[in-house]
Amino acid sequence: MFKTSTKLILAMLAFSPAVAFAQAGNVGVNTVNPGSTMDINGSLAANYKAVTTATYNLALSDFHVSYNGSSDAVFGLPPSISGVGNFKGRIYRIKNNTNFKITVNAATPETINGSASISIPANQSVELVSTGLTGTNATWELLSTGTTSTGDYIIVKPNAAQTVSTGSDVTFGSVIASNNITYSAGVFNLKAGKTYVLRCQLHATDFSLAGGFFVYEWVDASNNSVLPSSTTGVVDAINNYPATSLGGQPEAYAIYRPTVDTSVKVRLGGAGTAQLNPGIGFMTVTELAGGNGNGGTTIINNNITASNGLTLSGTDVKLGGTLSQATDIATAGNNLSINGTGKVLVGTNTVPAGAASAKIVIDNGTTNGALQIKDGTQQLGYVLTSDANGLATWSSTVTTAFANNWTPYTGTLVNPYTATTGGSGLNTGIQVTIPAKGWYFFRCGIAINSDCNDYFFYINGIGDVWRSYCGSVTAAFMFPRDQNRVLYFAVPGTYTVLAGKTNGVVPTSFNGGNPSFYLDFVKFQN
Repeated sequence: MFKTSTKLILAMLAFSPAVAFAQAGNVGVNTVNPGSTMDINGSLAANYKAVTTATYNLALSDFHVSYNGSSDAVFGLPPSISGVGNFKGRIYRIKNNTNFKITVNAATPETINGSASISIPANQSVELVSTGLTGTNATWELLSTGTTSTGDYIIVKPNAAQTVSTGSDVTFGSVIASNNITYSAGVFNLKAGKTYVLRCQLHATDFSLAGGFFVYEWVDASNNSVLPSSTTGVVDAINNYPATSLGGQPEAYAIYRPTVDTSVKVRLGGAGTAQLNPGIGFMTVTELAGGNGNGGTTIINNNITASNGLTLSGTDVKLGGTLSQATDIATAGNNLSINGTGKVLVGTNTVPAGAASAKIVIDNGTTNGALQIKDGTQQLGYVLTSDANGLATWSSTVTTAFANNWTPYTGTLVNPYTATTGGSGLNTGIQVTIPAKGWYFFRCGIAINSDCNDYFFYINGIGDVWRSYCGSVTAAFMFPRDQNRVLYFAVPGTYTVLAGKTNGVVPTSFNGGNPSFYLDFVKFQN
């Protein structure tokens, strides 16, 4: 009877979907002395799942999930449970086996270490542990494990003598060891986003010049430009010139992180020729540990996110995105420059018709007030006016107080009408100085007594400032004596006032009555 009951109980346990042991004490598997609540003396297996879909919700049965898809992915964590069914301590491991990004979202309003989501960059992994909390608390804790791998490297040595002169590239031909770096005829191919240590040491003989030397540096193979961090190595003829001289030291050294896939090499400069020693020297390229999150280094925290105008692509944070908060850039006395052939577009991402040569485009649709400029000179009705250097200020389109802003002529008036012939271009001895481009109101008056003639004062290329009209066949004062003119000046500067008359009559009197000659002006519009 006892055996039958035992078998029945074991059968019930075997087919039960969930078994709870409520007794106190520890449980041991393959051990009779368990030291922990659960002590397993042996291996432990948990569920492993590989997914390729770009959207995946972690399930109750998941433990380790590997992503092998072909695009960025979004994983969702299950919502926490309060009370019965709470899964405090549940562990998820997520491995990104791709060159894309995985975004892991907590169920709203829950968080992962206080954030609504985390990113798993290319070839990285994370471990998440449920805290058992609910609501807006940190429902999940994050332990980022990163990846470990052997960094990229290559070691190259000479395998034959090489005759060199200025502009020669070092072309060692013996690859001693390498991992993930390709090399051909002196050129090393490096990957974007990785940080490398580059070293080269050369020895030379048979210098063609007494005291000859060569310098060598790491350069970009595409254009021979020296890498920014490269030091300069030297080989020189130090003893027993020429045949047995041997030179060397120091080495050319660089730490370099290309932003795009780049090829590099070692290039020489100097005078004459020399032979690179076939048995001494080396070139090495080694990925710096931690240079891209790999290279044999464990990342302590790879919870890289991008927000507020930035976007994240793998481990690359790029400018471009949506501003999520008010943003201030304090220049602190430094210049902020935007240069190049591109344009700055505000309110649009399309260059409109007619703006091919514009540097700044503002598109505010049909709403007024797209631009506001305040410098203390702004007033109602003012317009933006440029000086000769393009410096703009606000200024009035109309001079409202003519009486207080008149500017007189300069110089000393002389009688231009003494000749017995008519003509123009006569010297008056006076000029006017125009301070800025714009429209000017001129007033001028003079008393001239003469037989019938037309007399006039003018500014060449601009217009008359005063002109009389013959009104009598006998001597009389020309009229009107007081006159006004409106003239436009496109260019500021000093302008000579000239005179003219239509015939050879010489006036009986010049500037001899009321009024005495006057000429002044005021700007009234830009």
